[in-house]
Amino acid sequence: MVCIASNCFSIFIFILLGLFLVFTYFVVQPRDCSDILKSGVSEDGVYSVFPTHDPNGFMVYCDMSTDGGGWTVIQRREDGSVNFFRGWEAYRDGFGTTTGEHWLGLQRIYSLTRSGGFELRIDMADFDNATAFAHYSEFSVGRDSVNPEEDGYPLTVDGYSGTAGDSLLKHSGMRFTTKDRDQDQSENNCAAYYQGAWWYRNCHTSNLNGQYLRGGHASYADGVEWSSWTGWQTKSASLVSDR
Repeated sequence: MVCIASNCFSIFIFILLGLFLVFTYFVVQPRDCSDILKSGVSEDGVYSVFPTHDPNGFMVYCDMSTDGGGWTVIQRREDGSVNFFRGWEAYRDGFGTTTGEHWLGLQRIYSLTRSGGFELRIDMADFDNATAFAHYSEFSVGRDSVNPEEDGYPLTVDGYSGTAGDSLLKHSGMRFTTKDRDQDQSENNCAAYYQGAWWYRNCHTSNLNGQYLRGGHASYADGVEWSSWTGWQTKSASLVSDR
């Protein structure tokens, strides 16, 4: 190659910059939606995240609009189009459509939150289009667990604020129960009895994976329930996590 010194220097700098950008692209990957927001992206949508303990990554929906943005959606109920009365494997691995009704999966939620420092926000609406939210400054699933599935993916929440009332603190410390894996403190399987799946105690003050019941109904406590707000007639609910 023939060049004058200044041109060679410029080419050398360009090559170094290119290598740095390539290196950065492969090494610096977003752990969750808050990292994506910090990178300058501010549009709601589906993105790939790579939690520290799950380097293969997975797709999530990022809420970049609510309360400052950067929220990773871990559950959404909105129209009853997806069946949430499912077994253990489905809740462990996740189901539904990321852009619509879905459950992200206990293993993925564990991967996102196991290192601590996360918060949880739950946004709800009723059939009269009134809205409310609950915020918890501390949130994790399977914290400090070496084998989270064997331990039942226990829930940790604390530090409530919001307008919906606190219907989740009672469930803190509980293991997750599904219709085919009973890990609650009731003599019955709460998931089977109330047709949901949750961190039941004996049994629940919230049941956001319950049946999608459209307005008033005769059955007891088996809907999408947040007892301190609308009881069990919630129209929509979204659980999101941020760091």
